[in-house]
Amino acid sequence: MSDHLPSGMTESPHAFDTLRDLLVGPERRDLEDLRRQLEEAGLTTEQIAEHLPEAIALRAARDEKLARSLAPTIEGAIQESVRRRPEKIASAIYPIIGPAIRKSIADTMAGIVTAINQAIEHSLSPQGVRWRIEAWRTGLPYAQIVIRHALLYRVEQVLLVHAETGILLAHAAAPDLETTDADLVSSMMTAIRDFARDSFQSREQGGLRTFQVDEFTILVEQGPRAVLAAKVRGQPPDDLLERMQVTLETVHFEFGDPLKQFDGDAAPFAAALPLLEERLETVVATDRREGTRWGPRVAWGLAGLTVLLLAAWFAWSTWRWRTAVDVLAQEPGIVVLDTDRGLRHSRIAGLRDPAAADAGEVLAQAGIDTRRVEFDWEPFVSLDPRMVVARATARLGTPASITLALAGDTLVATGSAPASWVARAMAATIPGVTAIDARGVTPLFPDAIVRLRRQIEDRQIQFAMGSSALPPEADSPVSGIATAFARLEAEAAELGYRATLRIVGRTDSNGATETNQQLSRDRAEAVGRALTTRGVATEAMEAVGVASSRPIVGGDPAEAGRLNRSVSFEVGLAPTTMTRGGLE
Repeated sequence: MSDHLPSGMTESPHAFDTLRDLLVGPERRDLEDLRRQLEEAGLTTEQIAEHLPEAIALRAARDEKLARSLAPTIEGAIQESVRRRPEKIASAIYPIIGPAIRKSIADTMAGIVTAINQAIEHSLSPQGVRWRIEAWRTGLPYAQIVIRHALLYRVEQVLLVHAETGILLAHAAAPDLETTDADLVSSMMTAIRDFARDSFQSREQGGLRTFQVDEFTILVEQGPRAVLAAKVRGQPPDDLLERMQVTLETVHFEFGDPLKQFDGDAAPFAAALPLLEERLETVVATDRREGTRWGPRVAWGLAGLTVLLLAAWFAWSTWRWRTAVDVLAQEPGIVVLDTDRGLRHSRIAGLRDPAAADAGEVLAQAGIDTRRVEFDWEPFVSLDPRMVVARATARLGTPASITLALAGDTLVATGSAPASWVARAMAATIPGVTAIDARGVTPLFPDAIVRLRRQIEDRQIQFAMGSSALPPEADSPVSGIATAFARLEAEAAELGYRATLRIVGRTDSNGATETNQQLSRDRAEAVGRALTTRGVATEAMEAVGVASSRPIVGGDPAEAGRLNRSVSFEVGLAPTTMTRGGLE
């Protein structure tokens, strides 16, 4: 480097310092002087605060470094403030947060309001139909009829109350209203609001928004430093609270400092009276007529026709249902106690005899769809004669050749039937029947019994003239009769019958009547004794004498006399249970 040094300069450790001093020496001295001036001046906090806003604005205008540097500090400060004093932040942003929220809600609810209006336009409720008819008749818009009947109200008083102390700040009332003590109303409202808030242990700002006092509705809108209350006669609309909220936000915005520094003097809030008077209103119906609208009339005419058709169908369906239920109630063995008819399912409850007709079939024949009908029957025994006969027919398995009828409490059977059925009927117990009369029934016996019966009844035992002694030649016929009767008894017992043998003695027409009567009886008893010795039970036989009163018709008189000097036999068959009727 010595080759490039200026003439007269030698290379030394202080060469660079000398060169630096030559080049920047004056500036260094100026900076040192400035530093000393600052140190000597001693810049105070007040001086820094005086120039700090301009310095921050100047620095922020250059770029975003200052904003990025201060962002963490500002965020921390806001978080700490919200944590320690949230009501301060709420009070600060209250005048602007309400309108922002309402605008968002209004945009969201616009579609819902449209849908609700359309639903109201097409409402078919009874009240809506009456209002539609009135609108069509008077020519007034439907909305105006709704307002006339449902939305008539009057805001009579508006009170502005300090939130913390409950002191009345301002009060507006309708001109023609004889108002009560506004301070008393304010105190009552504050007490009610605080009671509701304390009862539900609410930790957030808010409280009771509406309550009823007689025919009045009290609307309360809560703010951070003031409360707005309205006394309304009638039914207030939904948007009245929203308009009160706007008024309350305006009060907070215009009277923020007086509210914050309130010391009990309500004089600064006299200027808020016009804001409160804006909320005083009386809404009444108008009689202004609009042009006739044929579209709604036609639509509602069609709707009315539809309603009439539905009503006619419902009336016809109800009539058909009641008619079917009446028919069912008239069925023997069915007692209808309760009916419940629904649009989709119906129910019938009552008493039903097991032998009664099927209720579903009865209703189906009346035109009722029984798939949608639920039956709830309790069993019982009906004493209706038709039910007694039906019950007996089912229980006895009555053949078609038998006719049953009820005479009092006696079941009368006529016709012909197998002997086994007759025996079963005579032994049966049937509710509502105390006796069975089967005398009109011809029992049909099996062929074996018929042959044995004929074999016995075709026999005769002949006697000598004037004698009751059993001739020797009668021994064989008597033995045959005894054997046949024993077999007949066994066959009849299997069917539930008891066989009896009637021995009938006769005489010819010669001689005195008294003599012939005794002779005919003696002859019958003689045959009876002979049968007894051959095993026929005495209680199964009956010996009677008829003399010549029931003669056997013969050829010539001699032959006829011979035939009548005899004993014949009659076989009786009766069910073993004979206490409930009888058979001939």
